[in-house]
Amino acid sequence: MLRVAVGGFAHETNTFSPRKTDLNEFEAEEIRRGLEIEKAAGTRTTPGGFVDAIAADSDLELVPIIVASAIPGGVVTKRAVETIEGELTEGLKRERPDAVVLFLHGAMVTELSDDGEGETLSRVREAVGPDVPVIMVLDCHANVTQKMVDLADVILPFDTYPHVDGHERGVEAVQLAKLMLRGELKPAKGYARVPLMAAPPRQFTGADPALAIMNKAFAYEADERVVNVGVNWGFAYADTPVTGMAFVVTTNGDQALAQTIADEMAAFAWDRRQAFIPEALSVEQAIKEAIAEPEGPIVLADLGDNPGGGTTCDGTAILWGLLDLGADNAAIGPIADPEVVALAFDAGVGAHLSCMLGGKVDDLHGYPIPVEADVLRLSDGHFVYEGPMGGGDTGWLGRTAVLSCEGRHGSKVEVIVSERRVQALDTALFRSQGVIPEEKKIIVVKSAVHFRGAFTPIAKRIIEVDTPGLLAIDLDRFEYHRIPRPMWPLDRE
Repeated sequence: MLRVAVGGFAHETNTFSPRKTDLNEFEAEEIRRGLEIEKAAGTRTTPGGFVDAIAADSDLELVPIIVASAIPGGVVTKRAVETIEGELTEGLKRERPDAVVLFLHGAMVTELSDDGEGETLSRVREAVGPDVPVIMVLDCHANVTQKMVDLADVILPFDTYPHVDGHERGVEAVQLAKLMLRGELKPAKGYARVPLMAAPPRQFTGADPALAIMNKAFAYEADERVVNVGVNWGFAYADTPVTGMAFVVTTNGDQALAQTIADEMAAFAWDRRQAFIPEALSVEQAIKEAIAEPEGPIVLADLGDNPGGGTTCDGTAILWGLLDLGADNAAIGPIADPEVVALAFDAGVGAHLSCMLGGKVDDLHGYPIPVEADVLRLSDGHFVYEGPMGGGDTGWLGRTAVLSCEGRHGSKVEVIVSERRVQALDTALFRSQGVIPEEKKIIVVKSAVHFRGAFTPIAKRIIEVDTPGLLAIDLDRFEYHRIPRPMWPLDRE
């Protein structure tokens, strides 16, 4: 039996966020240790792909170590790093596996390093030695470094954004590890960086320019000599010396071919740099167009306050617009406001609240707004993802209240108010709180692209909204001090 160790330490770090990500944030997402990792079986996740692929192969034995992730946020603390990496490396030393498959993000910044994954891989290599295959699955928003390329035998970023192929990449990682153990695969890698940062909307792989780039990658992968053409869009909201787009190509033993393809992919992307500059409607224009549509649901994407990129999830720009413009039969969620949740639980279902909602963490995502609201429903906030991204996995909003807020002209807006920051990437988040998306004229999601996987099938129209926040699409709004320069689109000469 070939023993394959499974591990994970995933975080997307927004260095503009003042709130650090400590160990408790990983614990809130449920750190899975040892056999607890088997809970991922059957889910549309990368750890699920690892577990399912090993279980389906009689030649392989699962060696579960630890899988930890946290919702994107500020820099990861030293305590979290030392705890999680310590358990991962000690487990690898103890178990001495034949191969290792890892789920990392690729854009983790810690108190110890700008290259969080590079440091994790360094410790993994120290634990298992240079000859044990190490296959790494990354989120495609990774800021890939030379150190990561040198230490991992194969790097597999997601092919899709929304990330609906996490399970497939997990299965592929296990299969490649087995080929390496059999001596049938000798990875050779090419690596090319592009001085380009892209805001999330133009990384959507269902439309150009990202679609054209992915199609070119798939065309190269049709060559039997090519193992993977990895497209790493980068994460622009990490102000570090390693930020930016990169391509990592793996072939079976042909390093020259790998580097040639990586260079050609980089040139292809650079030629399309102009297309990566996003456009979106203002809050007022977006709401007016949604109201004017003959039927819904019309999905409004709150681009600037997407907690999936480390924002506060309490932005009020669109809610204020919905109430002020008299949008009716609308729903928004979630707005993270533990203070209002506590008021709602104290008052109970059916009670009327007069309170200030949202905008309480900082002044970047709008300001608290006065609302008159009825408490419709209360819950513990637990739900199960049902869509193509992460389907079968669990989510948790913390205690949650659904409020019916009064707008102009007798309009009503239902607001899902939660204790925790959670990206609205699945209709299950709304359904779990008694809000049926298909029955709403307007649905506001705090998400940039991930929501498209579950909401596109039901949406009559999707409108991207240029809202303020830590994920604002105009990168000129941010003060960068440490990224490599020149960098498109900040430097256009």
